[in-house]
Amino acid sequence: MATNSTTAAFPNADLSLAVTAGVYHDIQHFLFREALLLDHRRFDEWTALLANDVVFRMPAGFAREIGIDTPAGLEYFHDDRRAIGARLKRLHDRCEPPGAQQPCATQTRRFIANVIVCPCDRDEYNVLSYVLLTVVKAGEAQSTVFSAERYDRLRRSSRSFKIVRREIVMDQRNANVDIDMYL
Repeated sequence: MATNSTTAAFPNADLSLAVTAGVYHDIQHFLFREALLLDHRRFDEWTALLANDVVFRMPAGFAREIGIDTPAGLEYFHDDRRAIGARLKRLHDRCEPPGAQQPCATQTRRFIANVIVCPCDRDEYNVLSYVLLTVVKAGEAQSTVFSAERYDRLRRSSRSFKIVRREIVMDQRNANVDIDMYL
């Protein structure tokens, strides 16, 4: 499934470039830990995983299935660190309004799979992964399931990694995209 996103995240389109088993394990562990922080709404800890120059994108993919490149500017999200912080504040205010007895009762689970890691610049890695997200809202018996390809650029920091860029390409069309899939 080739998309215009693939060329942006993997400019050489060579997914055979190997990394050491240790680097692969460290990056996979980083992605799993990130999913846990988000699912447990530990946003302050999650924000610490973002580089200062981070950019998150979720292009509108309505034309992808028929092979048309998505026109520039048609995106659900294109946020820098400040905009991500503003989204998190709105989420916090929505889920924990003043005087509320119980916090927001939405439960999420992120499943990260098919991780491919390619070296790019010094101490930076392009990472392709698949994400399956389940969302269960309070009082609802059924969960909503979303799936996507995620293209990340990770930069090695002192003891872990920082997210420099994330592009999320949704599989569903006309999905009601909310902040849970964005993160």
